Amino acid sequence: MLFPTLMSKTFLILSASLVFSYAGAQLILNYFRRAHARGAPFVTAKLNQSGETDLVVEGRYLMTWFWPAAIASVLCFIMLMFLQERFPLNMLMMALFALTNGITLGAALISIDENLAIKVSWLTALLTLFAGTIGLYSGIDFAFLERILFWSLIGFLAVAFLRIFVSIKGPARKLIAMVGVLIFVGYLLYDFNKIKKLKSLPAFNAWNTALDSAIDIYLDIINLFLQLLDLLSNES
Repeated sequence: MLFPTLMSKTFLILSASLVFSYAGAQLILNYFRRAHARGAPFVTAKLNQSGETDLVVEGRYLMTWFWPAAIASVLCFIMLMFLQERFPLNMLMMALFALTNGITLGAALISIDENLAIKVSWLTALLTLFAGTIGLYSGIDFAFLERILFWSLIGFLAVAFLRIFVSIKGPARKLIAMVGVLIFVGYLLYDFNKIKKLKSLPAFNAWNTALDSAIDIYLDIINLFLQLLDLLSNES
């Protein structure tokens, strides 16, 4: 048996999902890079503070990628919830969700600075490794974080909703992003710790359980990436 444990199944699904998201992000990035190379009028470039070329795409052209991908991502996620017990349709929906979500990530990178992708990816990977190691091997039961994280997330989402109508800039924006980083690192600790508990129970060593765990950790990682991107951006 190639993937005999819950952990191996979970990490296979998680790794594949992250690869699909990477492919989605590269799809939109490469499209606009090629458009700039051929002199398309809706793509220009500027130098960022590090002297790197940063693409500037007209909003309406960027939104023609973002909104269809965002809507498709939401629909795929809803379908994934309905098909969670239906193999292999659940895996197909997970792949499509990750791919379309990757396109929205690529649009977010372009709107801020696509040159941050590598730095933010490394930081996300390091924090995920840190949280995963502690969650899996520290011997600490992180169940106590459940309510703390839930209410913290509710408050964070309320602030995120407020930002749609009120412009929050400068140190306040960075503070919000830092809080977001802490919340999603906390969720990584909690979700990795949950896998540790489930893996010792043979009844949960199934692909459906692995998919549930992979979805949780995937969402933690993507949201952590977005908060780090916001934190490290040079936008005031």
